[in-house]
Amino acid sequence: RIQVRLGEHNIEVLEGNEQFINAAKIIRHPKYDRKTLNNDIMLIKLSSRAVINARVSTISLPTAPPATGTKCLISGWGNTASSG
Repeated sequence: RIQVRLGEHNIEVLEGNEQFINAAKIIRHPKYDRKTLNNDIMLIKLSSRAVINARVSTISLPTAPPATGTKCLISGWGNTASSG
Protein backbone atom coordinates (compact mmCIF):
# COMPACT_ATOMS: atom_id res chain seq x y z
CA ARG A 1 0.00 0.00 0.00
CA ILE A 2 1.27 3.45 -0.87
CA GLN A 3 0.17 6.54 1.01
CA VAL A 4 1.02 10.02 -0.25
CA ARG A 5 1.84 12.78 2.24
CA LEU A 6 0.99 16.25 0.96
CA GLY A 7 1.89 19.53 2.65
CA GLU A 8 4.75 17.84 4.49
CA HIS A 9 7.66 19.93 5.71
CA ASN A 10 9.43 17.72 8.26
CA ILE A 11 8.73 13.98 8.03
CA GLU A 12 9.86 13.55 11.63
CA VAL A 13 7.16 15.87 13.06
CA LEU A 14 3.39 16.01 12.58
CA GLU A 15 2.77 19.73 12.23
CA GLY A 16 -0.95 19.60 11.46
CA ASN A 17 -0.71 20.71 7.83
CA GLU A 18 -0.20 17.28 6.32
CA GLN A 19 -2.70 15.43 4.15
CA PHE A 20 -2.44 11.64 4.01
CA ILE A 21 -4.07 10.18 0.90
CA ASN A 22 -3.89 6.58 -0.28
CA ALA A 23 -2.86 5.76 -3.82
CA ALA A 24 -5.65 4.49 -6.06
CA LYS A 25 -3.23 3.54 -8.84
CA ILE A 26 0.52 3.56 -9.39
CA ILE A 27 2.49 3.44 -12.63
CA ARG A 28 6.18 2.60 -12.23
CA HIS A 29 8.70 3.47 -14.91
CA PRO A 30 8.94 0.34 -17.07
CA LYS A 31 12.76 0.39 -16.83
CA TYR A 32 13.01 0.99 -13.08
CA ASP A 33 15.96 -0.91 -11.58
CA ARG A 34 15.79 -1.40 -7.81
CA LYS A 35 19.52 -2.27 -7.62
CA THR A 36 20.85 0.84 -9.36
CA LEU A 37 17.77 3.05 -8.75
CA ASN A 38 17.86 4.05 -12.42
CA ASN A 39 14.52 5.41 -13.63
CA ASP A 40 13.29 5.79 -10.04
CA ILE A 41 10.10 7.66 -10.84
CA MET A 42 6.42 6.80 -10.54
CA LEU A 43 3.04 8.33 -11.34
CA ILE A 44 0.52 8.09 -8.52
CA LYS A 45 -3.22 8.60 -8.82
CA LEU A 46 -4.72 9.67 -5.51
CA SER A 47 -7.79 7.88 -4.14
CA SER A 48 -9.37 11.23 -3.22
CA ARG A 49 -8.92 14.90 -4.02
CA ALA A 50 -6.30 16.90 -2.19
CA VAL A 51 -7.28 20.08 -0.38
CA ILE A 52 -5.52 22.97 -2.10
CA ASN A 53 -4.09 25.38 0.47
CA ALA A 54 -0.93 27.35 1.31
CA ARG A 55 1.12 24.12 1.48
CA VAL A 56 -0.51 22.10 -1.29
CA SER A 57 -0.89 23.47 -4.79
CA THR A 58 -1.25 22.37 -8.39
CA ILE A 59 1.37 22.61 -11.09
CA SER A 60 0.76 23.45 -14.73
CA LEU A 61 1.56 20.67 -17.16
CA PRO A 62 3.42 21.48 -20.37
CA THR A 63 1.47 21.78 -23.61
CA ALA A 64 4.16 19.85 -25.51
CA PRO A 65 6.96 17.44 -24.58
CA PRO A 66 10.36 18.98 -23.79
CA ALA A 67 13.02 18.85 -26.49
CA THR A 68 15.45 15.94 -26.33
CA GLY A 69 18.32 16.82 -24.00
CA THR A 70 16.31 19.29 -21.91
CA LYS A 71 17.34 19.15 -18.25
CA CYS A 72 14.35 18.54 -16.00
CA LEU A 73 13.95 18.73 -12.23
CA ILE A 74 11.87 16.52 -9.96
CA SER A 75 11.68 16.42 -6.20
CA GLY A 76 10.67 14.03 -3.50
CA TRP A 77 11.70 12.23 -0.36
CA GLY A 78 13.32 8.86 -0.40
CA ASN A 79 16.55 6.96 -0.73
CA THR A 80 19.13 8.13 -3.22
CA ALA A 81 21.28 5.08 -2.51
CA SER A 82 20.67 1.60 -1.26
CA SER A 83 22.72 -0.44 1.21
CA GLY A 84 21.25 -3.79 0.42
